[in-house]
Amino acid sequence: MTHGTVAGMLLTDLIQGRENRWAKLYDPARKTLGAVAEWARENLNVASQYADWVTRRDLDSAEKIPRGEGAIIREAGLPVACYRDPNGVVRRYSAICPHLGCIVSWNSVEKTWDCPCHGSRFAVDGHVLNGPAVSGLKSLDAPKEKAA
Repeated sequence: MTHGTVAGMLLTDLIQGRENRWAKLYDPARKTLGAVAEWARENLNVASQYADWVTRRDLDSAEKIPRGEGAIIREAGLPVACYRDPNGVVRRYSAICPHLGCIVSWNSVEKTWDCPCHGSRFAVDGHVLNGPAVSGLKSLDAPKEKAA
């Protein structure tokens, strides 16, 4: 709420053409040495997450995933998020976050697929639990035919 009040005062002064002692502090074009270092660190982290496209996998095969757990495997060079349910059935989803394309990771504590780039979280069945992603992980399993 404090920043909303400051914004109102700043905008009023800008419209009126008046000086404001906080204008320099809140200037969107401001750059500090600390901010540049933080920007570089954050962007190197994002770049390293995209390296997972080439290198990342947790296991060689879905057969090695314990019941109630998930892991990333590779199929035809692509990352696949596999979850083995308590009955032993393996469900396969694209491990590519639909938000901006990072590779999700299995969170064994929460039993979720988590995106390290922007924080999206997905349930074991691929649906979105938390954004910024607005769609779930794409299922790679063939749809079951309905009985006639």
